[in-house]
Amino acid sequence: MVRPLRRIQESFSAKITLLVASSVILTSVVVGLATTHSTGEFLTDRMKDRFPSTLTTTVTRLRLWHGRQLSELARIGNSETLRGGVGKAAMETVHGRDAAAAQVAYFLRLVKPNYSVYRDLLVLGPNGRLVASTATTPAEASREAEEVWVEIGERGFESGASRPMFTEGHVHQWIFVTIGDSTTAAVQQSWLVALVDLREISGALAEVKLGTGGDIYLLDDQGRFITQPRSAAKLVIGEAAMQVPTRQEGPVLVERRSNYEGEPVFHSKVHLDELGWWLVYEEDYKFAMTPVLEAQRRIWLAVLVVGAIAILAALRIAHSILKPIHALALGAHRINEGLVGVKIPKGAPDEIGMMIDTFNEMAMKITLSQAELQYKNKKLNSQNDTLQEMNDRLEKLSVTDGLTGLFNHRHFWNLLNTELTRVNLHGANLALVLLDLDDFKRVNDKFGHAIGDQLLVTVANVLRETIRDTDIVARYGGEEFAVLLPDTDESGVQQVAEKVRVAIEAIRFSVAETDIILKVTVSVGVSVFRGNRREFFNAADRALYQSKAAGKNCVHYALT
Repeated sequence: MVRPLRRIQESFSAKITLLVASSVILTSVVVGLATTHSTGEFLTDRMKDRFPSTLTTTVTRLRLWHGRQLSELARIGNSETLRGGVGKAAMETVHGRDAAAAQVAYFLRLVKPNYSVYRDLLVLGPNGRLVASTATTPAEASREAEEVWVEIGERGFESGASRPMFTEGHVHQWIFVTIGDSTTAAVQQSWLVALVDLREISGALAEVKLGTGGDIYLLDDQGRFITQPRSAAKLVIGEAAMQVPTRQEGPVLVERRSNYEGEPVFHSKVHLDELGWWLVYEEDYKFAMTPVLEAQRRIWLAVLVVGAIAILAALRIAHSILKPIHALALGAHRINEGLVGVKIPKGAPDEIGMMIDTFNEMAMKITLSQAELQYKNKKLNSQNDTLQEMNDRLEKLSVTDGLTGLFNHRHFWNLLNTELTRVNLHGANLALVLLDLDDFKRVNDKFGHAIGDQLLVTVANVLRETIRDTDIVARYGGEEFAVLLPDTDESGVQQVAEKVRVAIEAIRFSVAETDIILKVTVSVGVSVFRGNRREFFNAADRALYQSKAAGKNCVHYALT
């Protein structure tokens, strides 16, 4: 021990070496302490930045999901079939109301399988009266109607969603939109309601990328789990997690606290005002601070092993290495953001220089591939649009008459078979009107087929304007037309037939390039479906010929 001390005292170089070594060690200790503290603060600041960003992104996803559910439900509510059925259900006659309600229920059962998140669909009339439901029993339908009407009232009779409902580890929610005119008094409006299975939200949250030890979940306004936390060992949906305030007070904060299992975590939450939910994001404290502890271990190891010269050399080497690596990282980040044409300046002709050359080649290939892909996508979209347009034209030509735009003979029989099947299933009424223009051959013989075609188009337009939107009109052949009238009895079809006859009789057709004005009349045959498909059409046909035999321009009803 004495000899080394004497050598230090006697050797200037040893003193310099000891001074430098002491300075380096002391500096390393100070730097180590400061770096450890700064690393902890840096990680904490990063976490405070990352938490609000993750929460904001996830809240956007949740709001988009909820908005999509309301939009899909509103789209169903705005369908002509549903609106027409709900309008008919408001009629005073019991028979009409029951038939319309059955039609609405049938529509709901058709729609429901297309939406996996819907457990039940309901239609409520004014004052919460149940119109139709997909529930399995009337009792269940009535209970659900009473339950959701209370929720609608609590929402101020506005479209929206109810509080979550928990049942045996499952969570559901009512969403509801108005049907029809939104200016109607709130309690007099009709509502389309869906019972939504909220398990799909768990899938949306599972797509959120979190760090090691991270967890994200939803709570209701009473602090109960709506979704299953990733770290939970058992099913906790519906169980109380923590006390939550009634609303968001101040900015989103990151705090250290205990989670629902009593483990220390970094915790932050944000309130979804329109749903009354809390989105909670947590990270395990031990996992979050692991980088700090690891940094401490490495720094103190470096203090014991590395000397002043090694530190200086390491600083120089680190600078020469980190600069091109940082350039590579920045270039990769720009490509990840979708930028094209990224190129890093070439460095020294070493391994990192080779990496830069390879990166630049890869970036160029990516740029060329993106340009080629965009061109192909644009070309493919254009081809798809053209194909869709052609398909639409072909479909329209296959079911419509090329002259009048009405349904053609073949499609009329398809629709007739469909309506007859519906009538046999539900016991509704169905009527048929056959019309034949009187003395049409004389028009063709005297003025030519071009004038005859114009007259047929005029009659077709009058038919469209005279019948209901729910009725089906077709050009059956030549100057003969057919009209199907769903949900129409004997009295109703006779009124419609006479209305059509009078409307056609009122036509004053001007022959082109002449002063001649033609009057048009029509012979009409009417029948009502009595159970025999063949007799249904034949009876109307016989009635049509009775009208012809009776002097034309009249209506005959077939007694079947």
